Amino acid sequence: MGVACLINASRCGRVHCRFTGPFFILGALTSLGYGLGLVPLGPSGWSWIGLGTIIGAIGFTWVPELFLGPYR
Repeated sequence: MGVACLINASRCGRVHCRFTGPFFILGALTSLGYGLGLVPLGPSGWSWIGLGTIIGAIGFTWVPELFLGPYR
C-alpha cells in the first residue's frame, strides 16, 4: 500500500499520498518486526499497531490536505 501511495503521489500529485506512502511502509516494517519478535510491543502489540495505523491513516490523509490543499 505504501509503495502504491508513493507511485500515486508522483503520478497525480495528491498531497496526502506523499505522507501516507512512507507511513504505510513504516507500519509494514513495524508489523514485520513485531511478527518476527524483533520489536517488543508487549502482548497488545497488534492492537497498538492497528490503532496507530487507523489514527495515522486518518491524520495523514486529512490534515496535510487541510493546510496544503489536495494537489501540489
